[in-house]
Amino acid sequence: MILSSLDLDREDYIFEIGSGIGTLTAALAPLVKKVISLEKDKRLFPLLKESLNHLNNIELIDADIMNLDLAIFLQGRRDKGERIEKIIGNLPYYISLALIGRIIELRKYLKFAVFLVQKEVADRLFAKAGSKEYGILSVLTQYYAQPKKIHLVPPTVFYPAPQVNSMLVKINLYQKPLLPVGEEKVFIEVVKASFRERRKRLINSLTSYFSSQLSREEVEKVLTEIGISQDRRGETLTLEEFAHLSRVLQERKILGLGSMNNSTN
Repeated sequence: MILSSLDLDREDYIFEIGSGIGTLTAALAPLVKKVISLEKDKRLFPLLKESLNHLNNIELIDADIMNLDLAIFLQGRRDKGERIEKIIGNLPYYISLALIGRIIELRKYLKFAVFLVQKEVADRLFAKAGSKEYGILSVLTQYYAQPKKIHLVPPTVFYPAPQVNSMLVKINLYQKPLLPVGEEKVFIEVVKASFRERRKRLINSLTSYFSSQLSREEVEKVLTEIGISQDRRGETLTLEEFAHLSRVLQERKILGLGSMNNSTN
């Protein structure tokens, strides 16, 4: 299931986050050019080096993914002729949201990532407007990528068994997002502003977040123009509505990169 989701090619350089006991690492090695596998557990690392020593296309790195500058790492590998475009990993809950956020920022380097995550995290990636799981990560993931559910993994396949289901997901990264939003930095700030206080009406959230750039009257005018009720909350806006709102705010020169750079929020 995991191997087939990677669309493997003999010339692939695969980046694995978390070697574990090396089972997947060893399975990948005969199918690709090289596996670059990261493991932060210092107790496992010497055991991995010994157990995988017979495979000459595995590079083990003793490091924590959260302490690694991924952009520098991926560019450095490209400079060496190792073009990493596919990432695989079994992500602990406590890093999964932050790491997926970092991965979608690296679309210039990557084609896709395949991650095993808690189902709760997967639900956020696929969430639709108005649901309790819908948030900033939902909007940005669906803007920058096409997430796909591969397989629901029950607790019984793990030992010891966790209390939750897991989901194998594939995040196909767009090289160019499908929706026009104007300047992406402005779009991202508009999304953040809209979710900052979920129970607030959108007009109040935007006016508060951009207090030094936007007047309430300007927000009212734009929302009316694009047909979004002033009573709507940010969490009810679809990706398409966020894109439209961002574009119009920029087209009317109400928000732009200059105001973003001067913002104190």
